[in-house]
Amino acid sequence: MVRRRRNGYTLLEIVVTMALFGVFLFILVTLTSEMRRNEKKWPVNFFSHPDVGSALARMRRDIEDSTALPDNFGAYTRSPMTLITYTINQDGTAETVVWDFSKPTEVHRKAFKATLLTSEWMARDVPIFVCAQETTLSGVRITAIDKEGKLAIDEVFVPRPHS
Repeated sequence: MVRRRRNGYTLLEIVVTMALFGVFLFILVTLTSEMRRNEKKWPVNFFSHPDVGSALARMRRDIEDSTALPDNFGAYTRSPMTLITYTINQDGTAETVVWDFSKPTEVHRKAFKATLLTSEWMARDVPIFVCAQETTLSGVRITAIDKEGKLAIDEVFVPRPHS
């Protein structure tokens, strides 16, 4: 009895392999197109530039912890380029926080206890931030325009109720 050795693959094996490869390729193309569409939709990449995310996180914390949104503080007056919040810190002390968006691509945060400057923080190379003029305790709308003039950020932060 003579046994034959089989060389190569059958047509069925090749078709199954090509079908699996086609499904994998279809999934890869679909994910890539979805990522590209989201990249166009949201031009600010929060993961590549941490200052944008940290500025929004600090703003969110200050607005959510605020007990009042005064119209002015010292030399600062609330406007689309300036946000003023009055907060109570965890240690029980009061603090006035001024967000200054007047310099393009920069955000400045200045914290005052009474009238003394206690901390200053700045983020560079961020979109141009604007605070809504109709700021009330029911919500603060923060928008940002990127370098191409597209709307990059549009968020409403609502202060927590305080007792």
